[in-house]
Amino acid sequence: MNFLKFPNRKGDKLFFHYDYGRGKGQRPSTGIFIYARPKDQIQKNHNKEALKLLEVKKSQAILEQQAIGSGFIPTHKFKANFLEYYEEFVKSNSRKGNRHLSNSFTQFKAFIKKDFIAPIEITENLCKRFRQFLLDKYNGLTPLNYFSRFKEVISAAKSDGYFQKKPTEEVKAKSKPSKKLKEILEVEDYIALLSTPVNTRETTGSNAFK
Repeated sequence: MNFLKFPNRKGDKLFFHYDYGRGKGQRPSTGIFIYARPKDQIQKNHNKEALKLLEVKKSQAILEQQAIGSGFIPTHKFKANFLEYYEEFVKSNSRKGNRHLSNSFTQFKAFIKKDFIAPIEITENLCKRFRQFLLDKYNGLTPLNYFSRFKEVISAAKSDGYFQKKPTEEVKAKSKPSKKLKEILEVEDYIALLSTPVNTRETTGSNAFK
């Protein structure tokens, strides 16, 4: 793994870039720079620490290249806070006009009531409690839609190496019929209703067909 150095316009700083090739986007910035001609001890110290950090990034980049096709994911690629992974997934996968995914993230944060949750804390029991949280809060298809999107995030995280087994695997998304909806007749009830004779005198009055 090599790094390229590019001076800024003034020429007083050197910026480091990854060197993955000569194609478009194959020389991303590392975000690290050093002073070309350090003027004082502060700038000298900066250069010393920046070069140490550059070695760390070099090591990480080498691990990423070596891990391709192996199924191994370097630790530095993981997000310690699962909320950050969730939020990034939402930004990358949201579709215009469909807010189920973003709303599921909002509700998950409301459920855990904290700004940090490690992937190891995402257990089957926690997933069941989140599902119940949604069922207690919403009616109709909303709990099902939000929890289904949550399951999508968990599936993606499993593929990315965060889980050996999906904690939502045995937890099905559920809807909650609204109490305001009329009771739906079963087939047998509907047939029985059709077979029931109608008393026209009682229902329409004796002059109904006159």
